[in-house]
Order: sequence, then C-alpha cells, then structure tokens
Amino acid sequence: MHLYKTMKNFLLDFDYYIDIYEEKIHVFNYIDIVKLTDTEIVLAMPSFTLHLTGVHFVVKRLEKREILIDGQLDDVRFLR
Repeated sequence: MHLYKTMKNFLLDFDYYIDIYEEKIHVFNYIDIVKLTDTEIVLAMPSFTLHLTGVHFVVKRLEKREILIDGQLDDVRFLR
C-alpha cells in the first residue's frame, strides 16, 4: 500500500494530469466541463482547453476535478 500512495502522490503533484490508454481517458485537475456529448468532450484546464473527439464516450467516474471517460478516442487538441 505504501508504494501505491507514493506513486499516486508523485503522479498527482502537477497542475494537471492526462492519462490516455486503451479506450479510457483520465483527466485530473480540470477546471470545468465545457461540453460533454457521446462524440465530443471539452474541458477547461488551468492553462488551455482540452478538446477530445471520438465515439461512444461515457463518463465512468466523475469526482471533484477528476473524470474518467470510456470510449474510442480519435483526436486530442490543446487549444489556448
């Protein structure tokens, strides 16, 4: 358990954290959800806007400033 807490503290010691892996997108420390549909998600981040497009997006977990999305990601854009 100690290793888990150490890794979590290391990974979450940033202004934001975005993890993309097979049909999952995890975003930590977003400011606001601007748009949320099954094909497009737009998140306001501390210094940019994160624009995700794909298909079959489903929010699997939503907590304060943290979101886990399931679906097929086709495009990621960072807009300032």
